[in-house]
Amino acid sequence: MNVRSVTCAAASRGDAVFVLAADGRIDAGDALQPCLRAAKATGDLRTSFRAVNVFHQPKGSRCKRLGVVGMGKAAEVRTEELDVTAFSLVVPANLVRKSKPFAAGMAVAEGLVLGAYRYAAPSKQKPKKRAAHKCAVAAVGLSGADEKEFARGLKLGAIAAQGTVFARDLENEAPNILTPAAMARHAKRLAGGRLAVKVLDEKQMDKLGMGSLLGVSRGSAQPAKLIVFEYKTPGAKGNVAVIGKGLTFDSGGISIKPSARMDEMRYDMCGGGAVMGLFHALSKGALGTYKPKKNIIGVIAAVENMPDADAQRPGDVVTAMDGQTIEVLNTDAEGRLVLADAMCYARKFYKPEMMCDLATLTGAVVVALGHEMAGIMGSDQKLIDALIDAGDEADEPLWQLPLWQCHKDQIKSKFADVANLNSPAHGNGSTAGGAFLSYFAGDTPWAHIDVAGAAWGGVAKDYYRDGASGTAVRTLLHWLRTL
Repeated sequence: MNVRSVTCAAASRGDAVFVLAADGRIDAGDALQPCLRAAKATGDLRTSFRAVNVFHQPKGSRCKRLGVVGMGKAAEVRTEELDVTAFSLVVPANLVRKSKPFAAGMAVAEGLVLGAYRYAAPSKQKPKKRAAHKCAVAAVGLSGADEKEFARGLKLGAIAAQGTVFARDLENEAPNILTPAAMARHAKRLAGGRLAVKVLDEKQMDKLGMGSLLGVSRGSAQPAKLIVFEYKTPGAKGNVAVIGKGLTFDSGGISIKPSARMDEMRYDMCGGGAVMGLFHALSKGALGTYKPKKNIIGVIAAVENMPDADAQRPGDVVTAMDGQTIEVLNTDAEGRLVLADAMCYARKFYKPEMMCDLATLTGAVVVALGHEMAGIMGSDQKLIDALIDAGDEADEPLWQLPLWQCHKDQIKSKFADVANLNSPAHGNGSTAGGAFLSYFAGDTPWAHIDVAGAAWGGVAKDYYRDGASGTAVRTLLHWLRTL
């Protein structure tokens, strides 16, 4: 979908024009007044929240169909609710409060693009070729800087949503199609301009001593890939890094999962999917006029976890890239093993000032928080707070979980430096995952976001129906714009 900003008059023409109505008012400018009068004359026009009316217009009218979408009270409208898919949309001035034109523009664009998303599943039936759906969006009654801010938000919102859609497409893909190698090919296609992409194979990872990541990959016929993004920003002074768990399929390995719903383990790469979506958006200009003084580094550990004769066993001891040894108590706690080496790689070669990892790490976070938010923890409260604020801006809420020294002590091992699980008697499964990762974050300010619940399975909304949600792409963008 192509989203662009136009004048109110231009938006008032076309096959279908939709108008948002708040406080019972339809402030859509002079051009649409005859069409609105005809609609009101029917007696069927409703402007209550979520009410939708479509009126066919007489021949010769500016538009063939006029739709009115009720938004309720303007004071109660949140950015999460501004989501209408249409050919043309008119946003009245009373709905866009003066202090929020940029946020309103972003919300409208995100709602249009995300609401129109449909996963195109492989099928014998080839989809019919269609012209690209274009959507014209206009602000009514805004002038000068306000109108420009709305248009700016619209542009950046569309890019952010397209990055989210890119992530959704990858995350919904079948695991025999989206292998680690296929994920790496998608990443390479994003390279250009300020964005460089490189991919390390298993030989290169072995030379670097990435035994923790390669231990997970041993049981699979699909070779692991380490995907590295480097986005250079003008005048940058240092780096920040985002790390993604890219388990394209997770059977659990020798500690095999129950067969019921194992198909959902295609979604175990959604942390990596968020990083892919982020760099898709950055490659399209998602920062706009924002100029964070940091280069943005992305690292994705793309791996498959399978249980063949060479798969690692519970009780094995592996060595991570930084030399720390790990006792593998359960091969289904594999995400933290691949992230450990990815974090070590980012720290060694880029020395980031801040680091954030994203992973579908634990089922425990779903038990704790459900599917409507992700859990966050880490070593730096300022970074955690900034990410929570960014999640609020993106309507992708994050809830902080504790990470104390006692939790770190619980994963020390008798047979290695650390174990990849704590004792079942300790509980706190999500925090235990973060505690393990803290050993590989070192002294770098770090946050861990567990998206196992938020990545799929949430309540259907106008801009999300089912399957992968593409969560965290927009949160990361909001965070990066503040640096």
